[in-house]
Amino acid sequence: MKSLIITTFLAVLLHLPLAGQSLTPDQLQADFSRFRTALNEVHPEMYRYTPKPVFDSLFEATAARLNRSMSQHEFYVMMTPLLVALRDGHIKWIVSGRDEHYPFFTDKLFPLKLYFLGEKAWMMDNYSTSPVPIGAEIKAINGKPMHQIIQTLLPMMTFADGNGIGGKLEDLNHYFSGYYATFIDAPTAFDVVCQVGSETKTITVSPVTDQTIKAYVEAHKPTPQKPFRLTFMDTQTAVMTIERFMGNKKEQDYKQFLHDSFQEIKAKNVQHLVLDLRDNEGGEESWGILLYSYLARQPFRYYDHISVHQKKKYSFPAWTSKLYRMLKGLAVKKHGNAYALAWHKGLRNTKPKPEAYQGKLYVLLNGTSFSVTTELAARIHADKRAVFIGQESGGGYRVNSSGIFTITQLPNSKIDLGIGMFGFNMANVAEHADRGIIPDYLVEPTADDMLNHRDRIMEYTLKLIQSQKTALTKGE
Repeated sequence: MKSLIITTFLAVLLHLPLAGQSLTPDQLQADFSRFRTALNEVHPEMYRYTPKPVFDSLFEATAARLNRSMSQHEFYVMMTPLLVALRDGHIKWIVSGRDEHYPFFTDKLFPLKLYFLGEKAWMMDNYSTSPVPIGAEIKAINGKPMHQIIQTLLPMMTFADGNGIGGKLEDLNHYFSGYYATFIDAPTAFDVVCQVGSETKTITVSPVTDQTIKAYVEAHKPTPQKPFRLTFMDTQTAVMTIERFMGNKKEQDYKQFLHDSFQEIKAKNVQHLVLDLRDNEGGEESWGILLYSYLARQPFRYYDHISVHQKKKYSFPAWTSKLYRMLKGLAVKKHGNAYALAWHKGLRNTKPKPEAYQGKLYVLLNGTSFSVTTELAARIHADKRAVFIGQESGGGYRVNSSGIFTITQLPNSKIDLGIGMFGFNMANVAEHADRGIIPDYLVEPTADDMLNHRDRIMEYTLKLIQSQKTALTKGE
C-alpha cells in the first residue's frame, strides 16, 4: 500500500458510528449521490475493468433499492458491490471511528484462525479455546458449506486489482472473523463441521471479541527482523528479502542497504539471486524504481503514464493533499481525453547502476504482494528479467491506482470513502489485462506447510537453482 496518506487515513473525520440508527430514504439517496459523484470525479480509471454501461446499471439498481429506511450496516453492505466492481484493491470504505476489519461487530466473532486455499479452509489455531482439532478441514459453519461461505465473501471483498483472488484469500487468512460477521452473520454460537482424516464431526464453539483476536495476533507476532535482508545460501546463491518499500529514520537506510548489498553480490560473484517480495504490500514508488536500477540490464522507462481523472476542483467536500492542490496546476497536463501527471521519476529513462546485478534472478510472490511491489514485479516480468515463483500477486499487472488519496465522508451514514487519485500505468507491458503477475512456477503452501512452518516456495526455488547448477556442471 502506498505510504502517502495511508497512515493518516484512519485519523481523519472520526465520528461515532450509527450502526443502531435508522437512515431515511432521503438520507440514503444523499449519501449515494456523494458516493457516486466522488468516484466519478476522483478515480483515475473507474471503467478499466467494468465498462461504463455496466457500472451505470449497477448504480441505477442500487439507487432503486434505497427506497426504505435502513441501518448503517445495511447501507454499508448494499454499497460494497459497487466498490468491488472497481477491481481496485486500494479503495477505502471505512465506518468512521471503527476498525475497518470489524466495522459493526466487536463481539460474536468466529473464534478459529483459518487458512484458505481455493474453496477450502483448515483450522490453524484458536483465538481462545475450543475442542476443534488443529489441522482439521472446516467443512461447514452453521449449516453453510465452506465453499458457499467463500463464494459469498469473495464478491464482497475489495483487496485485489482486476479479477485476481489471491489478495482476497490472503485477507481471509487474517480477517475471516470480521468478514463473516459483516457479510454473513454474528451469531451467539457456531456449529462447526470439521474433518480429520476420515472422521467428520460437528462441534459447537462460542464466539470471541475483536480484542481477543487482536491480543492473539499481538502474542503471535514473529520475532522482529530487519525489513531489508541479504542472506548467502552458498558461494553462488543469495536471497534478498524486502518486506516493504517504506521505512523510517530509526530503521535501516534503504538506499545504503541496496548499495552495500549489490556491491557485496558483485564482489562475491553471485550467479543466482532470489528476490523475496512475499507479503510486501508496497510503499514508495521511488523505492521500487531504485531497486530495479540494480537489476536492469539496459535503460528502462518504468511508467508509461500516470493518469488523473480531472484537474478542476471537486464539486463535493473532501480532504486531499494540500501540496497536491497547490501544484496540480503545473503537475497535471492533458493526456488524450483525460489528464496525467507530467512529473515523476518513473516517467524518465533510467540507467542501470554500474554495479547492477547481471546473473539469474528469481522473484517470489504471493497474494499480499501488492501496490508498489506489483509495479516492480511487472517491470521485471515485462522485461523478461526473472523467473517468477509462488502465487499470483494481489496487485494488477498493468496498472496500480493509488498514490495520494482523496477522502470524503458520507454526510448521513458517516462512512469514509478513500480513493487513490493516480493510475500508475506500467510501460511496455502486454499481458494479463485483468490479472496480477502469474508465476512461471505456481507453488501454493498447504495447510500442513503452514502448521509446520515449512516454506514450500523457498524450498522449491532453491531446488530449482540447484538443478540448474547441476545441469550446468554436466554441460546439459
